[in-house]
Amino acid sequence: MSPASDKTAIEELLGAYALDAIDPDEIVEIEAALARDPELAREAARLVRTAAWLGASEAIAAPATMRADVLARARARRSAATDAAASTYLASTERLAQTFATLTPDEYDEITPNGLDARELVVHLAAQESLLAQAVDRAVVTEIDDTDIDARTSAFIERYRDATLDDVVRIWRSAVDEVAAWAVDPATQDVTVPWIGLDMPRDNFLVARAFENWIHRDDLRGVQGLDREPPAAAELHEMAELSMRTLPFALLVAERAHPGKVARIVLTGPGGGEWTCSMGGRRPPTGAVPDVTVTAGVVDWCLVAGERLQPGELPCDVEGDAALAGDLVAAAPAFATL
Repeated sequence: MSPASDKTAIEELLGAYALDAIDPDEIVEIEAALARDPELAREAARLVRTAAWLGASEAIAAPATMRADVLARARARRSAATDAAASTYLASTERLAQTFATLTPDEYDEITPNGLDARELVVHLAAQESLLAQAVDRAVVTEIDDTDIDARTSAFIERYRDATLDDVVRIWRSAVDEVAAWAVDPATQDVTVPWIGLDMPRDNFLVARAFENWIHRDDLRGVQGLDREPPAAAELHEMAELSMRTLPFALLVAERAHPGKVARIVLTGPGGGEWTCSMGGRRPPTGAVPDVTVTAGVVDWCLVAGERLQPGELPCDVEGDAALAGDLVAAAPAFATL
């Protein structure tokens, strides 16, 4: 089992714990974690009460495979928690699922920042997640095979126009489960995945999806009148790291590259860090002196990369060539095309 201090791993086993479908040695570790964390303890108590109520109101024999199925799913999630990219992806989907569950019908028609209404945005996310499953040969929607995300979203909106939101979320969830099962397979560690016309390394693929899940979850929270909620620091660092790995490419795509120039980016706050980046597409030489240093908050930087904050609105400090800094920040949103 993952260390008991790993709250995410413990949370993913609470359902099995409530159903008494867990190994005795794991019970000891879970209950120790519950004793330390009142929030986890309250959630566990709620699940236990729900399980007891269901058992009292409709006493039926559980399917013979139930315990094995519950444990298999819990252990798959738990295994992924030891993998930074998969853990980041799975955590993002669980938070998104929680937000889906709180959307109300009177919020469905509210317009989100990407121009879709809230219901259409959920359909868009189902379209994207099912495309992920399709990309790793685990398709859950066979009647729609578009790989262009705009065309696929349009096809999904038309196909599921009369479906309930719960039906759409079930499609999304089935795709998430397929991608999760794929991600915890050790054979996937070094593979590339075809995505938006590129062959992306597996970790980049998962973290890019987690990034978009965060951005769109905040879009939905916005229509609910709620504040933005950034991911945990470890997840945010994975997203910032991916943004930095793709920044030289972004500069080229945005036609803002400066061959021979080197930038240093310092992102502050939980999940931040420091990176040295070539502005011309090649790896900077060891010990290169940066031509510009940009310091900004990690959340703000990621919001620029996710096209939820305009480059000119980024609060930052610049040391060195201000024109280079402007091009660097202006190129960051190219990350949003991943």
